Amino acid sequence: MTTREDRKGARKSQGTTVMAMLLPLLLSVLAPASLIAPAAAQDAETGLAPQDIWSDEYSFQVFPWGGDSRVQFREYHDYFTMKQRMQNLADQNSEIMTFHDGMNGGMNARGEETNRGTYQGWHYNHDSPWMKITADVHGGECNAFVGDCGNYEDRPDIMLAGNFHAREWMSYEVPMLFLETIAYYYGMAGVDNDGDGLVDEDGWDGIDNDGDCLMLNSSFQDSNGDGNPCGPGDLGVDEDFSEQFITDMVNTREMYLIPMLNVDGNRYDREVYCGPTAWENCPTSGWRKNLRDNTVTGVTPIPDVDEEPDPSCDGVDLNRNFQYEWGAPLGATGPLFPGMCYAGDAGANNDVYNGPVDTVDQDGDNRLNEDHVDGNDDDADGLIDEDWLGGNSEPETKFIQDMTEMNDDNNDGFSEFKATLSWHSFSELVLWPWGHCTGCYSPDDEFLVYHGVKMGEMTDYAPMQSSDLYPTTGDFCDWHYGVHNSYCYTMEIGTAFHQHPDDIAHIAVRNLGVPFYMVEMADDPRYRAIVGIENTTVSQWLQEPSDVQVGNGDIPISLCLEESFPYSININMTHLMWRLVQPNRQQDDFGPTEWVDVPWKMSAFSEPGEDEESGCILLDGSNGTVLHSEIPLPDTSVGKIQYKAMLGTTNGAFPFTYPTLEDGGNYYELAIPYRASFGSSILSLMMFMVIASFVWGGLGLTLRAMFDDERGVIGLPEDMASEFDGDGE
Repeated sequence: MTTREDRKGARKSQGTTVMAMLLPLLLSVLAPASLIAPAAAQDAETGLAPQDIWSDEYSFQVFPWGGDSRVQFREYHDYFTMKQRMQNLADQNSEIMTFHDGMNGGMNARGEETNRGTYQGWHYNHDSPWMKITADVHGGECNAFVGDCGNYEDRPDIMLAGNFHAREWMSYEVPMLFLETIAYYYGMAGVDNDGDGLVDEDGWDGIDNDGDCLMLNSSFQDSNGDGNPCGPGDLGVDEDFSEQFITDMVNTREMYLIPMLNVDGNRYDREVYCGPTAWENCPTSGWRKNLRDNTVTGVTPIPDVDEEPDPSCDGVDLNRNFQYEWGAPLGATGPLFPGMCYAGDAGANNDVYNGPVDTVDQDGDNRLNEDHVDGNDDDADGLIDEDWLGGNSEPETKFIQDMTEMNDDNNDGFSEFKATLSWHSFSELVLWPWGHCTGCYSPDDEFLVYHGVKMGEMTDYAPMQSSDLYPTTGDFCDWHYGVHNSYCYTMEIGTAFHQHPDDIAHIAVRNLGVPFYMVEMADDPRYRAIVGIENTTVSQWLQEPSDVQVGNGDIPISLCLEESFPYSININMTHLMWRLVQPNRQQDDFGPTEWVDVPWKMSAFSEPGEDEESGCILLDGSNGTVLHSEIPLPDTSVGKIQYKAMLGTTNGAFPFTYPTLEDGGNYYELAIPYRASFGSSILSLMMFMVIASFVWGGLGLTLRAMFDDERGVIGLPEDMASEFDGDGE
């Protein structure tokens, strides 16, 4: 008889059997589903957080120089805070920086008498503040017109200017970060900028050279939110640059930094037109021009009754006011007729008003505006560009023109600026001449394109000829290149005229490498482009420490160059830099921080003699030319030799530095043992015998005296010694 328990047991047994049969099926169905959530969770958890790799300061983009929210690039400077910060930095770094307000003026290159007021804004009467940056900035020659010292004939000059257009606030924040970076890092030893334990491993090139950004979880890889993970401006990209490079650039260049050219317009945009929170109500609009009063009454005297700027017509677009090809009617990028401003609804192009037509007969031939600035003798009178149609009518553009034309260190009649950079916003572009014509190319187009593409790679900005965006006349870069043959570039920064303050820091960091690139190539932009296009210098090498023969006497170092490389044998251009670093007993930690104070010495490179090998093998396997240098070091010196080659060319490009950062650092380091002779073996043996005679002889005499029973105890008085005398009572 089957009981309830039996039936329950039978049902339980049947259920167990069924479950056993269904279990494989359930596992096959449910197993993939059970893995979906963990797989997603695993993907989300793959990789590291920023603080796992870098210091907290770098992870949260805290700049090492401290300061308030403006100095930390969390809030915009205004004109007054920017000027005060520039003055503070100049005061704190007086060996390399001087602050200037406008220019003194005098007789300019065009024979015009100017003064400080010539360069002050129409409305607020401010000067454009600027900084002169170079080593020993108070030395060299002084320029009474410009008002600066620190002018050296052998140092290339570069102009870097921002805020031509008042509403483009990021265009002065980027140059301020450039200034802060120089002030903080100049003269400093190699620094681990990101706190990952490495030094100078990721310089400015737009690439994550050390791969640390790629180690992050994917959710952290696009820290600037531009849609390009681990691209320029993201954490871990270009974050550990070379402090020695910054120092070298300051020591070998003259930089003229003008963060805010259009002070009048910027104040009006910030204080009146859009207000201090312009990113909320004017993100892609705002006041563009300066504050020239364009009131034309036709009757004198009828006053301007309110003396306030008239938004419908006042002001001049500074980047349409330069003389080169000024005034061509290009529709949307200029007024329909040169020099005309239309009030009210008819003034659709007033935002790009290019200034008044010139009314002076500059050459006194009773003709007006017959030879505008275009590099040609339009009136066939033997003079070029002597009676211009218009342009350079504004205090700000006159300031740029006179600083450019009165900066002539070697008195050859030409401007010293071989390279110029202007900052604008927005659109994330790199632009170069020409801007006034479409389908046209400059004589240096290939080389202008090369540098533009390089800066595009550094920032992930689109590189293009300026007119490919839209044609413009009276443009700063067209004027600088067309008149002064200066390689000129425009950076269109960011994605708004008034970028949100949260974006200031990462956009400025993304653009930081560009001015340093421009500063480096300012010595000879054309040749720097040729070297880059032909990839010449990457195959050249400086002898590594493992290959150096350290014997007695001077230490030989070789440099292998491409056979056609136009090196200069002038020691000021081409030389070996070296220094001996020696720890001492007072130092328990002798490293880069202490080494930075050890001065560098210079040794010349020379070509091989007739009986010396003149060839070498470049890194690409081709034949090269070898240069030799020697480090004059006494054989008694012990320590480490740090050395690097500084290479210059016959056409003035300087420096090309070896080893490169790709080779492993800013210099090579060679251990130097004690190399002096210890003397001959015979003299050494004789010295040993003399010393042994004194030592062992003295010891023998002492022992004999100690054990001599016939004498008293050595060192005791006679009355006491008798007590120990064997014959005493």
